[in-house]
Amino acid sequence: MNYEGLTLRSALCFNILSNTYVDFLQNFLKRKLVMKAKRVSLLLIFFSMAIILMGKPDQSEAGEKEFVGTYFTIGDEDEIPTPVIVQIRKDGTYLTVFGIQNTTLAGIVFTDDVGIWEKTGKNKIKAQTFSISALPPTESSSGEVVGNCIADHTITFTNNFQEINLTVSGKCYAPDVNPVDPGDAPVTAEFSGSFQGKRLNIP
Repeated sequence: MNYEGLTLRSALCFNILSNTYVDFLQNFLKRKLVMKAKRVSLLLIFFSMAIILMGKPDQSEAGEKEFVGTYFTIGDEDEIPTPVIVQIRKDGTYLTVFGIQNTTLAGIVFTDDVGIWEKTGKNKIKAQTFSISALPPTESSSGEVVGNCIADHTITFTNNFQEINLTVSGKCYAPDVNPVDPGDAPVTAEFSGSFQGKRLNIP
């Protein structure tokens, strides 16, 4: 038997197997490193997004918090001088209280204007409100509701958000008409006003 030839063939086979194993091991390690790097990258992306989202303020808070507050304004509605308290709330609620609403100066009494508001510009918002008007009670009458009203409010702020200009225009309909969708119901009354005022700040 040719042991020398066998030894050479064995050595050759061993060398081939060794190279194959080394290549396999290198490729395996490369794949492991690539997969590990991908996992690390994904984790970094995930944590980065989480940090960004945690640090990012709510859209309404970031873009609209400057408007929130209570303001005292003075002006006139339909040429009747009156103060108006304006409250702009963080939850989107908008409220106004008119000085003449519980008097007979306008020929009627009416409730607070209550509605919602939204930002329309850097220093500007718009609001839409409801109110209910009624004839005041007298000795011969307990009074009655005479109108359901809807109004559009436009509020412009100074750059420091300490002063406002408010304009209001509205329409009233019969007590059995919903002012949100009046259809072809006739308008029973219209009103408008312009007011200027300042923010209430805690000293």
